[in-house]
Amino acid sequence: MRQFFYPSSIAVFGVADNPRNLAKNIVSNCLEMGFAGEIYPVGREPGEVKGKEIITNPESLSGGIDLAVILVPARFVADTLDICGRKGILNAIISTGGFREFKIKDNQAERDVLEVAKRYGIRFIGPNCIGVICTGSRLCTPFNPLQAKRFKKGPVSIIVQSGGVTTQSAYYFSEEYVGFSKIISVGNKLNIDQIDLLEYLIHDEETEQIHMYLESIEDGRELIRLAKSSEKPIVIFKSNVSKTASEIAYSHTAALSNDDRIVDGALSQAGIVRVQDVHDMTVAAKVLQLPPLKGNRLAVISLSGGYSVILGDACERHGFKCPPFPFEFMNKIEGFRRAGVIRMSNPMDFGDVHDIEALVFTIEHCLAMNDIDGLVLSFMYEPEMARMFGSGTGSPAQMLKFTKKMCKETNKPIALSFFAEKRYIEEFKKLNTFPVFNNPVESVRALRMLRDYWRRKTEG
Repeated sequence: MRQFFYPSSIAVFGVADNPRNLAKNIVSNCLEMGFAGEIYPVGREPGEVKGKEIITNPESLSGGIDLAVILVPARFVADTLDICGRKGILNAIISTGGFREFKIKDNQAERDVLEVAKRYGIRFIGPNCIGVICTGSRLCTPFNPLQAKRFKKGPVSIIVQSGGVTTQSAYYFSEEYVGFSKIISVGNKLNIDQIDLLEYLIHDEETEQIHMYLESIEDGRELIRLAKSSEKPIVIFKSNVSKTASEIAYSHTAALSNDDRIVDGALSQAGIVRVQDVHDMTVAAKVLQLPPLKGNRLAVISLSGGYSVILGDACERHGFKCPPFPFEFMNKIEGFRRAGVIRMSNPMDFGDVHDIEALVFTIEHCLAMNDIDGLVLSFMYEPEMARMFGSGTGSPAQMLKFTKKMCKETNKPIALSFFAEKRYIEEFKKLNTFPVFNNPVESVRALRMLRDYWRRKTEG
């Protein structure tokens, strides 16, 4: 399975030197991302793609090629796979569509592919997929043009049952500075399915979390068994839950819908985090990097009265409690106020306290309390504030370093967000030293995911 992600060389079948050809984009994407292995473009007509001569006689391919990427018409896929078998290429990504998603009965092309694969012992991903993006090897096999240099390396690997969602996931996880290790588009799952890939990723040293976008679940029992045995968090975005979606899902990836109530209950029992869209996959990826949340009791601190109210609503909506703080502690904090016009409580409006030492004192003491399980921190930020707080103390790097240190020392999560210009929030996220959420309400929703994950993990 490793050669699907770290091949020393690849052969790309179906390449042509013309603007409309899609297979040539596979060559381009790999080169742009920085794949260091040898690439052999194979096609019917002579020509050149990205400085590489198209090989028109596949029999002349050298031995020892690790991976084939096939994008030829469906009726020619079996013959192409036969060439691979004879050349000793035993791993393939079949990007071609037109199999069971197009014609379920009497699909001769599909039967031929399966027969050839069985004859040579070839394992393949697809058909009807865009394959693999691996930031470790810089392999990038999608046939749509991509800005592959923008993809960022990270701890998450993603199994996706859709080409479009594959591409969007690569951009989303990169833009949120979470990054990814591997993204795999599985397509029709005719040979290798999500179970095979899940089992591989559970043991993959470069994967710390496993995320999945699924339109169908064929082997639910094995999925649940693997999830329960996994030390790594598993996040699933399961779509195709409505009658409206089922028909388009089948024509697109031959996916059959499942009873969503049964799916939801099974995923919950297995300790799987279920999310509703790709963006929430990135939210889950961030929060699952934090220490465990072992209960429902939160300390909430905001540098805005309005956001304190908003956060109070969000906490209650997601099943959290904000216990009152001890009287002596509240008196100490109120001593830091300037105007003395804000009455402190939990959630705590820190808008009248412009002192970084007071904020540090409050965070440290809140996390030290036995009846506090985690903390929500919603911070207002502008560069002028950093200068006001003192040289270096309030800089983005220092603020994230302190927050990370507090999480580690107390083994309690801090859900950190900022209300500021978007460019300043991006500055914090870009540092990628501690998870930063896009807004305060998102940070509370993230903690709900973290709480539910650890509760189910413990109960399981």
